[in-house]
Amino acid sequence: MKRVVASEGRAVVVDIPEPELRPGEVLVAPAFSAISVGTETHIIHSTAQAETMGQDQYPTLRSPRAPQLRNPGTRWEGPRPRPQIPGTAAIGYSLAGTVIAVSPEVTDMKPGDKVACSGNQCAVHAERVAVPRSLAAHVPAGVPLDEAAFITLGTIGMHGLRRTGCQFGETVVIHGLGLLGLLATQIARQAGIYVIGVDIDDRRVAQALQLGATAAVNPNKEDPVEAVLQRTDGFGADGVVLCVVTPSSEPLNLSFDMSRHRGVVVGLGLFGMCIDRERMYSKDVTFYPSIAYGPGRYDPVYEEGNVDYPIGYMRWTESRNMKAFLRLLAEKKIDLSFMAPERVPIAEAPRAYEILSRPDRPPTVLLTYGD
Repeated sequence: MKRVVASEGRAVVVDIPEPELRPGEVLVAPAFSAISVGTETHIIHSTAQAETMGQDQYPTLRSPRAPQLRNPGTRWEGPRPRPQIPGTAAIGYSLAGTVIAVSPEVTDMKPGDKVACSGNQCAVHAERVAVPRSLAAHVPAGVPLDEAAFITLGTIGMHGLRRTGCQFGETVVIHGLGLLGLLATQIARQAGIYVIGVDIDDRRVAQALQLGATAAVNPNKEDPVEAVLQRTDGFGADGVVLCVVTPSSEPLNLSFDMSRHRGVVVGLGLFGMCIDRERMYSKDVTFYPSIAYGPGRYDPVYEEGNVDYPIGYMRWTESRNMKAFLRLLAEKKIDLSFMAPERVPIAEAPRAYEILSRPDRPPTVLLTYGD
C-alpha cells in the first residue's frame, strides 16, 4: 500500500505492507485525509537534519525515561504505538473512511461503518490504517467523509478554546487565522463566545469575518491591542488562543497585551517562547499549553488500551471532543466550503505540499484515496 512520510526535508510516497490488526483496533480504508499545514510542514523540515529528526513523534517512542519508584498512572503492558519507519517521520493525523475489519475486542463497530480517525501514530496518510477504537468515531448520517476528515483539526481547535475557560458572552482573540484559527473561530461563535481575529494575511481576516468573527484585524495595518480594548469596554480579551507558526516571540507577548487582567493565553501553534516578563506579569496573565486533541492524548493506556477516563473526573477527553466536533458538522454549524478547494490523490501527495508552500495557499489540501 502507499503511505506518505517525511524524509530528508520533503514529503515522499513509499510502498509498505498493510498494518496488521492488534487487540482493540479497527482497520480503516481512508477516503480522505486532511493535511495539517503548520504541524506537517514543521515535521518535514525537521527531517532535513539528523539532530532534529523525530522531534514530533509520539513521546513514548523517544528514549525511555529513567527508572522511577512510582508509576505516573495505570500500568499498561499491552501494545505501544507502532515504531516509525527508519529514517522517516510520520505525517498525517486526521482522516475519514470505511471500516474494513475489526479486532474481536471491538463490539460497537463493524465492516462498512463510516468513521473518522485521529492520532499521528495511526491515522496517517496511507491507504490502510489500523486505529485503536478510542481514536475512531462513527460519522453521523448526513456528514460527508470529506468534511469528517477534518475531525482532528477541529478537535484541536476545540480543545484550545476549552483551555481558555471562556464562557458564553466572553471574548476570545484567535491570533493566527490559518486552518486551526478559522475552525476555532466558528466553534467559539457556536458557543456564544465573541471572537476577534488577528492575522497578517488579509484573506484570512476577511474569511474570519465571513465565519462570524466580531472583528478581525491585520496587525501590520491596525493596532490589535486598541481593536481589542475598543470591543471589550477597555478591559481586554478574556482569552487568547495563539495559533501562529513563527520563530518570533512577539506574537506571544502581543497576546499578553491583548489580555484583560488575569486573562488566559493558550499556546496552540509553534512560536518563540522568550517571554517579556513585564508584559505578562503586569496583568497576571496565565499561559497554558494546549496538548493536541484533549485529555488522553499520548497516554498509551487511554489510546492503545482503550481505557476511558471517568466522565465525572474528566468531562472532555479527546474521544468526546472528537464526537462533539462531528456533531457540529451534523448540525451544519461549521462551514468547510473553502477550507480545502483542492484535492490530490495520495500517489501525487508531494504536489499537495507544493500547493501549501505557495504564498496564495489555501487553508489546507485533502488527500484522496481511490473511489
